[in-house]
Amino acid sequence: LIENQIRVGDVVEIAGKAGVVEELSLRRTKLRSYDGNVHYISNGLITTVTNMSTEFSFAVVDIGVAYRENVDRVFEVMRATAKELRESDDFGPKILGDLEIAGVDQWADSAVMIRARFKTQALDQWSVRREFLRQLKAAFDRENISIPFPHRTLVFDGGPPVPFAPLDTVAPAAGASVDVAPRSDAGADRTARLP
Repeated sequence: LIENQIRVGDVVEIAGKAGVVEELSLRRTKLRSYDGNVHYISNGLITTVTNMSTEFSFAVVDIGVAYRENVDRVFEVMRATAKELRESDDFGPKILGDLEIAGVDQWADSAVMIRARFKTQALDQWSVRREFLRQLKAAFDRENISIPFPHRTLVFDGGPPVPFAPLDTVAPAAGASVDVAPRSDAGADRTARLP
């Protein structure tokens, strides 16, 4: 603390707690977290300080797209969306460089994960990230790029098999009734186990 690692108003992580520095004294540091909680940390316990307010930040985004999507096309849509964001009056001044696409970062269970980042003004990484994700979702919708979500199948074991027919349903509007129609393969021999 004597080396000016943090100042009042900085956003930091100290001793596993993150927040805005509200007070600094010789004996303790007072942090207020995003949800309003106040943390008092004895300066004698501080071994590592992460200061998110120094010089610049990175807005890191991890984007999941369906395996069937053309990754190069996804990159193009991401770059076009990032360009629009950089040219906007609200977010342009917060962004210090073009979107850097690291590439495919992972093959997850239900998505190809793409990692990218913007260099931003210090403390603007969160607002830039949120706005980029909002605009990218709209761009993916326009371009019919699928954002997958996990599907779960439940199997109840035990008891005798019970025949069933898969049903197609249409999500009703609020207060409307639900029309349920059997699928064309409803006559197929299908069973499920119920408790």
